[in-house]
Parts: sequence; C-alpha cells; structure tokens
Amino acid sequence: MIDGDTFKTDKGKTVRLLGINAPEMTDPGGDLAKEFLKNMILNKKVVLKKDITEKDDYNRYLYYVYLDGRFVNEEMIRVGLAETRFYPPDTFYKNELQSAERIAIRNKKGLWSFPVFQIPDTTGFYSKKVISSKTTDEIISYLDAHKYYGKTKTIEGTIILTNNTGKVCFLNFHKNWKRHFTAVIFASDFDKFPNHPEDYYLNRKVRVTGLIKEYNGKPEIVLKSPSQIQIIK
Repeated sequence: MIDGDTFKTDKGKTVRLLGINAPEMTDPGGDLAKEFLKNMILNKKVVLKKDITEKDDYNRYLYYVYLDGRFVNEEMIRVGLAETRFYPPDTFYKNELQSAERIAIRNKKGLWSFPVFQIPDTTGFYSKKVISSKTTDEIISYLDAHKYYGKTKTIEGTIILTNNTGKVCFLNFHKNWKRHFTAVIFASDFDKFPNHPEDYYLNRKVRVTGLIKEYNGKPEIVLKSPSQIQIIK
C-alpha cells in the first residue's frame, strides 16, 4: 500500500484509483486514508476496471477498483477519506462519485470535519462580480500565504503568470512560482469557470478565498468554484 489512493498488486503493478484524491502522506489525514484502504483491500482479490486512459504521467495504471461488489473508489469518498478529482476523458463515474462526496460533506464524514479538503461551492455558475478594492476584512497578501497553512483565508494579489496543462490550470502570483502562492483549478472544474481561465485571469488583481495548503514547499489554494476568486477594480 503506497497511500490512500495508490497501491501495488502482487504482480508489481502500481494502481492509482480513478476519480479520487486522498491526502498525501505528509498531509493531515494521509495516514488514515492509507490505513482504511489497506484494511479494505490488502491481500484480497480485487477487480480492476479501466476508463479511457491506461496510465498517468507517473506510469501508474488508472483503474476503478471493486471488491466483492463494493466500489472501492466510491467507498473512499463515502467515508470522507478522499475527495473527487477527475481528469478528462476519464469521467465515467463522475456523477456517482460527486453525489457520494456531497453526502459526505453534508454529514461531515471523515476528513470533511477538519481543514483537509477545500469544500466545494455547488452552485456551479460563473459570476462576473467585480468587487471594490476598499474591502479589507480578513485580507492577506499572497506573500504571507505560507504563514496560514491549514487556515481558510482570502489572498490578494495580481496574477502575473498562468499555465493550463489541460489537466490543471495554474494561476501564479509571482514570477518565482516555485516558491510563492498559486491558485489551482483542476480539469474536473473547468466547466464552472470562464473559457480559458489562464487568459481570463491573467494580469488581473484578484482576491482568492479558500483553504491554504502546502504543496511542494509552497502555499496554494484549490479553486473548486468561481465564487472563490473575485476580480478587484
């Protein structure tokens, strides 16, 4: 067992569960997710079902996993030890997994009771609302984001560099993006945002609200809804 969404088979094949994302082992809850998955499938015969893509960029096989008729990917979501995450074209069970996630969030299951996952706004619509720069309640500079890991805050700054890989869109607030704050939009949420968010938000002064997490030694906020990012006049 590698972590809460990745394991090795007895043949040495590394399998990544499709449609979900568990905390990294260095993050809060990573050990709980790994232990739950381990107790569920270790030394047991599972059925592996593929979607469209066979392997990811890390050479891991991508599968939906079943054990005695139980959908393991969905079970990780149901108990609140993983969140949904999709990379087109592998979205066959998107509706089922998102439905399970909404219930887990509502019932504060597992890690949803703690600041581990960014809670999504389910309104699903893009708003063109522009706010005044005079509003200052609970606003912090993007340069100070690293001081607030595990906290939900509103970050202010100008997006000066962007990159859309097709799977992830990065909105960077500093040219040294490897060290400074970044807002991240995953492909499974692209349809909620304006077309080509890498162009739309570039060179805009914005306020981004969400759970600040550390990733690769730098702070980031995952944007699951356009209501989390507001353009400042």
